[in-house]
Amino acid sequence: MNLDIVPDKLGSPINYKVLVIIGILVIGFHIVVNILEDSNVLIYGFSMIIPASVSVLGFLTARRYAGTLVYSRAYTMLGVAFLLMFFAEFTYFVYEQILDLEPYPSIADVFFFMFYPMLILYLIINIRFFAPQIPKIGMATIIGTPLFVTLAYIYLTISDIGSFDFYYGIIFVAAASTTLGLSIYASSIFKGGLIGTAWLVLVIGILLDVVGDTWYYYIEAIETYTLEEPVNLFWYSSYLLILYALYKHKKSL
Repeated sequence: MNLDIVPDKLGSPINYKVLVIIGILVIGFHIVVNILEDSNVLIYGFSMIIPASVSVLGFLTARRYAGTLVYSRAYTMLGVAFLLMFFAEFTYFVYEQILDLEPYPSIADVFFFMFYPMLILYLIINIRFFAPQIPKIGMATIIGTPLFVTLAYIYLTISDIGSFDFYYGIIFVAAASTTLGLSIYASSIFKGGLIGTAWLVLVIGILLDVVGDTWYYYIEAIETYTLEEPVNLFWYSSYLLILYALYKHKKSL
């Protein structure tokens, strides 16, 4: 495969019925786990299987793009990111369901945190290749988003200043919102049709994941997170959207 040639558009268009089905599945699953008395294993199972599937498909796509200038490296970073997410969810499961220990904070947070640098690398690789000249509004988005979100987090949780959760949350919110800023800018590039609708779906999936993560650390700072929280809707939607986008990428090759 030529190092300098990559597809501008994916030949296989998005099936919007699939997106509707994803929405129904996510909402339905959330309702079910809130109805069941003991849904922890079901929630953890979903939370582990989907990131693992995204990781596998990411690595397969990277392998299929082997020899290209950008895609192989980018998809490898994406595969590693979701492999780390799987490790994090699995560690949480072991701590809470097997060892009966509080999973937050724990070694799982190392995996959760390393998820962000891998996503950031994925986004930077694509941004540098497809839009190497970042306009002022793009730079404002990339820098302004993490600044605004982190300051908003500090404002909303200022009553907990001095606590472990307050400072711990700042680290993760800053990392998550940095990824969010890059995702928003990347989505503006992809929305223009530079590399197809499937890329936009993939980045929106990443964006939903980051929003969910930011919300999660806010919850942990002001109260106790539970597996039935609505924030899970963002993660479920994110994983399924990214999985679908990767499937469309791979199918179009």
